[in-house]
Amino acid sequence: MIKIIITAFAGLALVINTCVIYYWRDTAFDPANSDLISYLVILPMLITALVLSPYFIFKAIQCYKAKKEEKLQQAADFEHRPAENISGEQKEKATQSRQFALNIYSSAARHSFGENESILEQYKQFKSPELDADLLNAYGLPVLSLRIQDLDDAVEAEDDDSIQLSRREKRIRQLIMHQLEQHADTLSAAAEHLKNSAMFYDNEMAYQYRMHPAWTGEHRAEDDFEEDAGRMAEPISRLNKLCIHILLPESMIHHWNDESCLSMQHLLAEQFSILLAQIEIKQHFVSHQTSYIEWLTLLEQIAQQEYVFNLIISADSEIDQDWLDEKYWQSEQYIATEYASSWCIAGLNTEISGLMPQKTLKIMLDEASIESFLLKNKLQSHQQYQQDEPFMLILDDALNIKTSKQLQRKFANSLIEPHHFLYTHSSLGNTQQLAKIFSFMLGMHLAEELISMVFSIELDHAYSFFEAYQEEQTDKELLHSS
Repeated sequence: MIKIIITAFAGLALVINTCVIYYWRDTAFDPANSDLISYLVILPMLITALVLSPYFIFKAIQCYKAKKEEKLQQAADFEHRPAENISGEQKEKATQSRQFALNIYSSAARHSFGENESILEQYKQFKSPELDADLLNAYGLPVLSLRIQDLDDAVEAEDDDSIQLSRREKRIRQLIMHQLEQHADTLSAAAEHLKNSAMFYDNEMAYQYRMHPAWTGEHRAEDDFEEDAGRMAEPISRLNKLCIHILLPESMIHHWNDESCLSMQHLLAEQFSILLAQIEIKQHFVSHQTSYIEWLTLLEQIAQQEYVFNLIISADSEIDQDWLDEKYWQSEQYIATEYASSWCIAGLNTEISGLMPQKTLKIMLDEASIESFLLKNKLQSHQQYQQDEPFMLILDDALNIKTSKQLQRKFANSLIEPHHFLYTHSSLGNTQQLAKIFSFMLGMHLAEELISMVFSIELDHAYSFFEAYQEEQTDKELLHSS
């Protein structure tokens, strides 16, 4: 095909260029550089394309017919394959699902509806946003919002060093600090375990702890160090570090002050008397389009960790007039919200002295159907299916017709009925970048007697559920893979 194009172009160019040159000579025309390019190069190319266009169309039709015949042949081959080969492939696909589990030691959530369980109670009652006198639309009128009223005083009381921060960033910082306070007891136990583990397993860190101001004191005697060494001679499960994951909206990536993480690291080290080297803080800027996938990926990574205790905090706020002024150009009905949630979480192999997990979170990926998921996890015979109490958080927009139909088809043959669903999307207004993560973490606050579940049609092959921690369960049972 390339040879045909080159040959046609060369022949036509020779004829056209000869005619043009002789014409210019007879008319005594003095061509400029642009004339030479236009008439001697571009004109032959255009005429070549025009002359060869029927050939190109013919080749395109041939290619289309060949692809169509190939697909028909593949379909025919599939129909004639032995039934045992097809069933074998289906069985192989069914065994590709995988499951992982994590222990959750403490959890907290905050919303304008309240904290923890009270948030879900307001969800069930379909509480609506309220008029916000401090936020105005383009016409100067109050707008609806989901503002946490108690956060206003905390923001106003911030020191002068934070004046240069935007109001949105101040509110997110306050939300994060509030979540830290909710886990003080859990973090204190983890910090004590970190110190004891360092004294037992790491000589260098043990020396640093003995020199730590919180341990030495002004009158610390050498005999006390020997007493500590004797006390640490007893075996203890290993713990290397405390890892804090801060989940923030992607829109804050260029507005967030990175020094906030550094100050948090020093604050935790001072408050719990642990070394800075044992505290790691990671920031994740999450978008609405990928938040759910990134969330499940993060949980799977934590499940595979060893000797690490994790605190996950997600926080977002759009209660900021400057921020909303930009949003009102896109939508006059924009409802700003603010919320935060957090978990202290670790893999099944991580143990913390003095701490007992509240619940175990199990997540199954690449599972074809809800029926198979329930069967493999022995969840098909619970009494909660006969009750009216909702136990499955649906992270998708129920007002979307396509989403509703997909959910109906997904659960059509299962024991889970539509009245078991609790939709979370509308209760978070238009502040949706971290909405699915926040709603997922609310699963910890459903009724204790229920096995609560979480589902999103965005990943219709992923199923998650919380169950009460069972101390006698072995790691092998929790980590079984389908």
